[in-house]
Amino acid sequence: MLHGEASKSGRNVRRQETSSRQAQTLGRRASQQNDMSTVSAEHRSASGDAHQHERSASSRDMQSGEDSAAASSLGAWYTSVVSTIESLTVGPPSARDSSSISAGNRDAIDPTASSGDAGSISWMTSAMKQLDELTMEVQAMAWGKPAPTESTSASDVDSNNTGTSLKQQLLDQIGAAQAQLGQRIDETRAALENAVQGMLPEQLQRPWISASAQLCLDLETHPELLQSASVRIGTDICGQEHDFRQQRAERMRKDFAQFIGVAAATVDERDIPIIGVAGSGGGFRAMVSTVGSYRAMYQAGLSQCVMYDAAVSGSSWAVGALHTYGNGDPHKVLGNLRLAMQSSVFSMENLMAFARENCDIAQRVFADMAARYLLSAAETDNAQEDTSAVESQDVAPISRQQGGTSVIGMVFDEILRRGQQVAESVLPEYFLITRSAEPIAATAPATVGDFLQDAKKALQSMSIPPVSVVELYGALLFKQLIVQHTAGEDKQVHLTLDSRWTKLSGQRAAVDRGLQAMPIYTAVRHFIGSNDNSTEQSASDHKYQWFEFSPYEVGSIDHGAWVPSWAFGRPMKNGREQYRVGEVHFGSILGTVASAFCASVDAMATEIYMVVPGALRSAIMDPLLDRYERDTAVSHLIPPYTLFNPFYRTEDMRSTNEHEQEMAELEAAPLLSLMDAGLENNLPFASLLRAERDVDMIICLDSSANIDIMPWFARAERWASDHGVRRWPWGARPWASDPLRPTKIEAKMNSTTLRFTKQAAEQTERRIKNDNVRCVVFDGPVAPSPASTRREKAEPPPISVLYLPLMGNREFRNPDFDPQTADFCTTFNHRWTAEQVDLLADLTTFNFNQELEQIRQAVKRAYERKRSYRLYTEQEKGGAW
Repeated sequence: MLHGEASKSGRNVRRQETSSRQAQTLGRRASQQNDMSTVSAEHRSASGDAHQHERSASSRDMQSGEDSAAASSLGAWYTSVVSTIESLTVGPPSARDSSSISAGNRDAIDPTASSGDAGSISWMTSAMKQLDELTMEVQAMAWGKPAPTESTSASDVDSNNTGTSLKQQLLDQIGAAQAQLGQRIDETRAALENAVQGMLPEQLQRPWISASAQLCLDLETHPELLQSASVRIGTDICGQEHDFRQQRAERMRKDFAQFIGVAAATVDERDIPIIGVAGSGGGFRAMVSTVGSYRAMYQAGLSQCVMYDAAVSGSSWAVGALHTYGNGDPHKVLGNLRLAMQSSVFSMENLMAFARENCDIAQRVFADMAARYLLSAAETDNAQEDTSAVESQDVAPISRQQGGTSVIGMVFDEILRRGQQVAESVLPEYFLITRSAEPIAATAPATVGDFLQDAKKALQSMSIPPVSVVELYGALLFKQLIVQHTAGEDKQVHLTLDSRWTKLSGQRAAVDRGLQAMPIYTAVRHFIGSNDNSTEQSASDHKYQWFEFSPYEVGSIDHGAWVPSWAFGRPMKNGREQYRVGEVHFGSILGTVASAFCASVDAMATEIYMVVPGALRSAIMDPLLDRYERDTAVSHLIPPYTLFNPFYRTEDMRSTNEHEQEMAELEAAPLLSLMDAGLENNLPFASLLRAERDVDMIICLDSSANIDIMPWFARAERWASDHGVRRWPWGARPWASDPLRPTKIEAKMNSTTLRFTKQAAEQTERRIKNDNVRCVVFDGPVAPSPASTRREKAEPPPISVLYLPLMGNREFRNPDFDPQTADFCTTFNHRWTAEQVDLLADLTTFNFNQELEQIRQAVKRAYERKRSYRLYTEQEKGGAW
């Protein structure tokens, strides 16, 4: 380490000396250029007219002195330029001979020398830039043909025999220097790439990655490449969701009647309550516990009566499994988890074994990442070209982490620059990767080269999103949780992956026919509050904006802007696609919606805040959080998942929402960053409270850590108030303790309302903790409604909210098991035994079955209230429908 630092210091000193000499040389150019102009004029005058040669001897002597001084000055300048060129071509003073790299000696590239190698390439690239600048200066100067001086020979300055000018000689020397440097840069980069290929296992070498990327071009898997996408603006649900709801209601009528115990002939489909299940975050604990609850619903017949499966974070993995290989059957999912979770999700050894033994499946798992990696070179190459045509107002301040001088960072940066050559050499041209929406015909494919050109053209005003750690995280989750694991007769685990499972839109098959509920995955975007959403500008407020993913659309709940799920990830501008890429991999979505590690510093501090003793909170944490509230709230240590913003420059958005600043900021950003919705609310109330969905009942499966101090209901009430949702059961709170500061809606309450809310919450908490109640039903206002949200006489009945917390049960087969304190139930534990999976899943199944009759009666009441309201409105309208 000390040797490396000393070498680096020596190189810095030598570079400073070289830069100083160059600065002195360039600093004389302005005056020297005037001298050259004088010299050129005198030379033209001397050769232009015979009469001037007959001047007096004194005049000739004077002129000769001036010519000699100018020529001497020019010669000195010429010598300094040649010296500069030579210093730039000799190369950086390095502790190691660069020839060892150029020769492709892999042993020369090691962690102790990586800093020098990266510095060598950086120095040569900088030298190339200086030579380019020098070329432009030489070309811009006025030139003549001065005589040689004592510091420059005739052959150095000019050759009367060949007629080569001084200018051309300098340009030739600069060109030769550039060619030499260019060759050395290419050789060094190639050597670095070859070296890393030798370090990596076969499954991570370029041919394997390239073969994975080819799968993104398969039209059979990605028929959406033949479709053109556009942005939909509006708050209503899309037409496909309307059709689904109708199909689902028709199919569930008999199941619903059976569940509530009435004759199917007496049930009008219009009266069946719209039920949404809300699964919480909580990592692998939430995933397993959610599947256990779904098993109870499946066995009771309730899951066949559900319209929406909404999820946050960890429960999204359960919903994703149910809507892929599970095909709606939680028993299949639990069988998979018993096998899959015995090995570590994030083990490099397991990953290599998976890729080696299941090459075809592994390439489909990592196909999207491989393609993003290869195509990211388009941005790098574009940045190296002339940027004079770039529309400056389109360029957003994108922060991209560079690799630095570590081996991994150096190799990543260098190979990335060669990505285009890699793509062009390993991807056959006949593979379709993209097609422009205009003006190419719908059937005209494009080659990889065409795609890269289209990408470069589009990227003149848009940046390619960086490959994110969230994508790798999502791919690993997909490998473990969505790839189906089955035990064969040989007692070996066999893996299965249907290509449809790699795509969110692939979950439409059963949903379209009404066979399953519609899944909704949620994420949030952090709106900082400034015009460009950067932390450089101070803003008075910041917030999280809700986004949702369904098999039909992906978009913003708060902005009312949507794109088809199969087009999510395409670069869009003015509501139209710029070029086409395949649908975002479902693994990337699974990683995004559960990326709690991308939380703000404030959110991370809050996790600590809620578990430390009250005295420490008051004495230490409160003052610190108050002092640095703004900075910690908007700073994220780990960047969230970033991709093309489908709503970029969609100006129609501004007229559809009263929050003009937020709308203008979103449509001005070329990239979109999303993260775990649990940072705002660990239950997906926002998607189910959308007025256009008209949900009548929400079944909350809460698997949060520190469950009894979480403010999810208070935040849901705030969201309902802000968005004009009048049917929320005001005052609903399952827990009395709330260490966070009061919500805005609570601040608006008068003292009586707030007192009723707290008293009701205390009573509910006692029932849960003391009376072993595992389902609390809120089917009406618990406290008086805020004045601004009072219900009118003819309004629909309130939403029924059923709350099922993940807690132990003294009646369970293991009464001492507490999922809130068990070590294997921690949020980020990713290795479970089959017995642990069964223990937690059995507990949530038991808790649900214990409360099944109460749940059944709540569903029946919701049905009866909805039916009564329909009959009332029909009577009011004279029976006309």
